[in-house]
Amino acid sequence: MTNLRLSLLLSVSFLFFGCSMIDTNRIAPGYVAAYEAIRLNIFGYENNIDPKVIKNIPYASMLVRIGKGPSALMILESINEDTFTWVSADGVYLVTKNGKIIKTAGLPNNLNQRLDPKLNWRDLSFENNDYTSYVSFKDPDLNNLKVVSNYVVGEYEHHELFMTNKSLKLIEENINSNIIGWYETNTYWMDEKNFIWKSTQYVTPKIPPIHYEVTKRPL
Repeated sequence: MTNLRLSLLLSVSFLFFGCSMIDTNRIAPGYVAAYEAIRLNIFGYENNIDPKVIKNIPYASMLVRIGKGPSALMILESINEDTFTWVSADGVYLVTKNGKIIKTAGLPNNLNQRLDPKLNWRDLSFENNDYTSYVSFKDPDLNNLKVVSNYVVGEYEHHELFMTNKSLKLIEENINSNIIGWYETNTYWMDEKNFIWKSTQYVTPKIPPIHYEVTKRPL
């Protein structure tokens, strides 16, 4: 079993696979160096990561936790307009669009695709409607599941983040799919520029919620 204090706490998939190896061939050399710097600054199972180390990494990053597991660092691999691809040290991927997780890879049950209506976060201040999305999963496969969402928008509040303090507005997304009896609430913490800094999202019915917090915003 790999030492919990120093190694696979960087991997989101560690929550599901107790013993695995970091495949550095899949990560660019700069990423490997960044993860090594973080690895050396972890103290104990609670995964206390030194904020100074994150600050010095020349990549956008976020902390991710699945369910009640330990936190893991993910680094921004690529940007395509409003879609961001984040990667962990052993090749777990999260793809986000405007803060919503729309695809995952490397988990036991993956969100393969999320097709949302054309909706901007700013619209939610004026609308109180239901929105229909279609989601597809892998392992096991389920295609084009209809999911209905409605949103509750709160007021801006002072919020302490891992790396900074922000004035953020809470948005609650109540999702339901009567077909499979899937009912959950996702939360998003958004700043005045409609950027999501922190979120908890249920991306598939088979895994616990994914919690993330952006520690260094993409430029």
